[in-house]
Amino acid sequence: MIQLLLLAAVAASCLAEDLPPSCEKPVYCDSELLHHVQTSSVFPDSKTFVDLHMLADPETILEEFDQLLNETNNNPTKEQLQRFVESNFDSEGELEDWTPHDFSDNPKFLLGIRDEELRQYAKDIHNIWPTLGRRIKSAVFEKPERFSLIPVPNGFIIPGGRFKEIYYWDTYWIIEGLLIGGMNETARGMIENLIELLRKVGHIPNGSRWYYQERSQPPLLSAMMSLYIRETKDIKFLKDNIDALQEELNYWLDSQIITFDKGNSTHTLLRYYAPSKGPRPESYREDYNGALRYTADERKQEFYIDLKSAAESGWDFSSRWFIGDDGKNGGNLTNIHTQDIIPVDLNAIFANALQNMAYFEGILKRPRRGSHWAYLAQQWRSNIEAVFWNEQDGVWYDYDMVHGTHRKYFYPSNVAPLWMGAVDKKLVVKHSARVLEYLEKSHGLDFPGGVPSSLIRSGEQWDFPNAWPPLVSIVVNALEALGSEEGKKVAFDVAQTWVRACRKGFVENKQMFEKYDAEQPGKVGGGGEYVVQFGFGWSNGVVLEFLTKYGRQMTATDATSYSTPHEIESKENVYTIDTKESRR
Repeated sequence: MIQLLLLAAVAASCLAEDLPPSCEKPVYCDSELLHHVQTSSVFPDSKTFVDLHMLADPETILEEFDQLLNETNNNPTKEQLQRFVESNFDSEGELEDWTPHDFSDNPKFLLGIRDEELRQYAKDIHNIWPTLGRRIKSAVFEKPERFSLIPVPNGFIIPGGRFKEIYYWDTYWIIEGLLIGGMNETARGMIENLIELLRKVGHIPNGSRWYYQERSQPPLLSAMMSLYIRETKDIKFLKDNIDALQEELNYWLDSQIITFDKGNSTHTLLRYYAPSKGPRPESYREDYNGALRYTADERKQEFYIDLKSAAESGWDFSSRWFIGDDGKNGGNLTNIHTQDIIPVDLNAIFANALQNMAYFEGILKRPRRGSHWAYLAQQWRSNIEAVFWNEQDGVWYDYDMVHGTHRKYFYPSNVAPLWMGAVDKKLVVKHSARVLEYLEKSHGLDFPGGVPSSLIRSGEQWDFPNAWPPLVSIVVNALEALGSEEGKKVAFDVAQTWVRACRKGFVENKQMFEKYDAEQPGKVGGGGEYVVQFGFGWSNGVVLEFLTKYGRQMTATDATSYSTPHEIESKENVYTIDTKESRR
């Protein structure tokens, strides 16, 4: 531990001068213009400014802004800044609406949903996809230097609301929903877009904006490819892109890996770590004001890195990343220490990615390469068990490197190794009853509106009472992976509770939300840095996942009931449905 702390101190001392900016586009990432516009609150949402495009070349705009600074003694008023932005930037010209060619308003999967109300709900959700379709306008390709948007070749599905671009981990659940609806071409185009981002940036960034350049998100590219290949058997597409999948894994192995001691053993795993200079451009004002409590520049930079690293996790923000002086997860953003935590879900996702690579190389008949990835996957699974498994509580916890302890709090990520198949089969059997007992004792599955992100009411959006679709999907698939009848029953109950809650919200609001309130079924979630967003890509995908998986027995209300899954399997059924237990 002493060695770890010394290394952290040395790193902090050289942060200010050695860190790169958030991206290579100064206007959006590292300029006086950015600082003045954002700290003066020209726009209520910091993301608005960095999503505008320039009406002139960036050099010209920066020169003109320097003139404004000289004329105002480096202190332009908010009104002067507003006029400057209005003269030099525009919000139009990036994207245009796009309807996927493979969209059908009567997809086959609806036949597998018995309940008429749920079948109609599934159809309504499926019909949202065209409203979220976008493609890049030609102006972005012609003058890319004037845009924060990174051009990609294919039309795509956006999450919704303020999120008008591609987001990395959102895309996994969006693709799942697209494949369920038979939109294979659109799903392939989404994967191709991520690979294009990988080739341009060197890794897949948090989102398809340049200001996300120096951070990524959970590495689910190979899992997306696995979904696509299992559905389409498109081996040529896999062969054409296998090198990109390898490049993505090598990025994480090169940049996010860390070696640390736990007990008498040394382990190597991944953490979220996004070192770059200054606040996040899209949340500049919030980050800058948050850092004012610190006097030392080095501490400010550490704070910015921890914020960006949490954003890289997708959980921005959560008590999951808070470490108080007592080592507990109380407090607020003052206590954020993301880079000191080894996350169980990140490493489960990566173990799965390694195993996927072994599987892909086997399909392509390259056994030597496959053996390499299979060996790494086994090493990762072993480290997951050694570092994260808590024998006393019977679950996997994040690990705090500084205090050398498990983070013994309820988060849906605690069961991510099961979701990602990152637990050896014998250990799944061994741990099954313990995991179910943990979940029951935690009461995390007891809420009428879904599984909350945590049981900590911190005010952050990835904490109680917010329930997020991807986390509910993780829990349901983890329970299924236990392989026991009890696990499958609890999985069904969690999925049905979620679908009913989301449907209630949809009936009342005609909208799908990005997050929900676990205490009040169908109500929007709260907290965080922005108002709740509508759309919503991963929310649609998860509902469709559950309705496809359980459509033969799930009901909209308790008034209707169908046979149990076991009874259904034992007799002939006129409905057709994808019967894969897992779509990974």
